Amino acid sequence: MQISSTKRDDTTIVNIDGRLDSGTAAAAEKQLLDLVAGGAHRLVLNCAGLEYVSSAGLRVLLALAKRVGGVQGRLALAAPAAQVREIFDIAGFADILPVFATVEAAL
Repeated sequence: MQISSTKRDDTTIVNIDGRLDSGTAAAAEKQLLDLVAGGAHRLVLNCAGLEYVSSAGLRVLLALAKRVGGVQGRLALAAPAAQVREIFDIAGFADILPVFATVEAAL
């Protein structure tokens, strides 16, 4: 799993590549929550490179959403592959977080 970020105006675009599962969840959670602690309160998670999300990965995203909400920020998911979008849909993430087809739409 690799996480990188770039800034566009007041929004941080976070690229997540690989698998977000029990083996990578703890490190991913630390990196993502550190971004929020460092002042990134408007986030778009670019999921285009995300191959798989397990229940541990979903928990990371929920923890991030809670932290961002606690600072009156905004979190959106963008460009998930079909299999990842299906996981988000089954887990009800579309009811919790906005999911967009592209990063541009999420911005």
